[in-house]
Amino acid sequence: MDPLAPGETVLAASTVTVVGAVIVALIVLGFALYAIVNIRIGREEAGSEIELAPNRKPFLPDDELETTRLNHTLLWAMVLLGVSAVGLPLYWLNEPSRQSGAVEGFDSTFVKRGEEAFTEGSQCANCHGPEGGGGQAPYTVLDAEGAFVAQVNWRAPALDTVLLRFSRDEVTYIINYGRPFSPMPGWGASVNKGPLNEQQISNIVDYLASIQLEPEEAQRQAQVALAEELGLLDEGESDEAVVDDALAQIDYGDPATGEALFTLETAGGAYACARCHTRGWSIITEGEGAVEPADADLSAVNGFPQGSGALGPNLTGGLIPRQFASVDELVAFITTGSVDGEQYGNNGIGSERSMPGFGDNPSTEEVEGDGMMTPEMLEAIARYEAGLPAAATTTNAPAAPAESGEGS
Repeated sequence: MDPLAPGETVLAASTVTVVGAVIVALIVLGFALYAIVNIRIGREEAGSEIELAPNRKPFLPDDELETTRLNHTLLWAMVLLGVSAVGLPLYWLNEPSRQSGAVEGFDSTFVKRGEEAFTEGSQCANCHGPEGGGGQAPYTVLDAEGAFVAQVNWRAPALDTVLLRFSRDEVTYIINYGRPFSPMPGWGASVNKGPLNEQQISNIVDYLASIQLEPEEAQRQAQVALAEELGLLDEGESDEAVVDDALAQIDYGDPATGEALFTLETAGGAYACARCHTRGWSIITEGEGAVEPADADLSAVNGFPQGSGALGPNLTGGLIPRQFASVDELVAFITTGSVDGEQYGNNGIGSERSMPGFGDNPSTEEVEGDGMMTPEMLEAIARYEAGLPAAATTTNAPAAPAESGEGS
């Protein structure tokens, strides 16, 4: 890829296009003038052929033919040669910029198609919110026999940070296969009989990549939400000085801070560990119309102990040393997540349902602290998880420590 900035690359590509167009225009103009002159000469000869055939008509005398006429011909030949000699090297000299500009043009087209699918075609925005900022999704709760229990609202995570914790391939996998036991269906036509082909899903991921928050923005979003949850900041406070003062008061050594981070509801629960590790946490049970019928019994799917398991494994009752040797090792795992087929902890193996890394952007290399949460947050979460009392596993997956995942 050309090292120029995006705006410069497009400008260079445009300049090359103009140079090429000028060259083509000059050549076309030259041929047009040649054709016009010959047509006019031909019209002057019309009728005279009866008296004298064109091939017998006297031409220029040798003196004029070998001087004036020859000089004019050589001059035009020199002009065209100059255009070719100067224009073509200039054009090809900028070929890398033209190619990178073309790539950016394709990327822009793919992003636009992905946006259309996100907002209108597949209507991802209906659940995940405008521009992927998080929202709610309707979900039907059924009992073990498949009978209707209730219609509820489900926290749908923000997707403007999804590529800060998942790789592009992982996001594609999630869209293809969906998230079992949640409102997120599988959209892949080739793998899950869904409505979208590979190109359409790729375009949606292109669009998601275009709306990702910068790591600093994501981290501040989480910090502000945490301060509000801890009562250090009024919701919606816009004075930056007041916000900064509140963030400085957060005590990351306080167990309450770790618990607040574990269950952080902002951005549709995108930051919350409970969304994957506590069954039913994503079900919204408060507010008018949150549950229909209002008196429905949700005890089988909601209200379980924090960290007792859901899509992800049970974290209670001695995560250390059962699964990790120390808090520091657990922090490192939460920071980078798991990798398909690779070991982690004492006996964990990553799979396609991988645990995302909340402190390390999987799309960058050798850049520390570029995830969606700060090291202080991750350490507070690890200490909270390490201290969770034992609770019975409530997940549909095996209780043994294995890979964890992230619901939708």
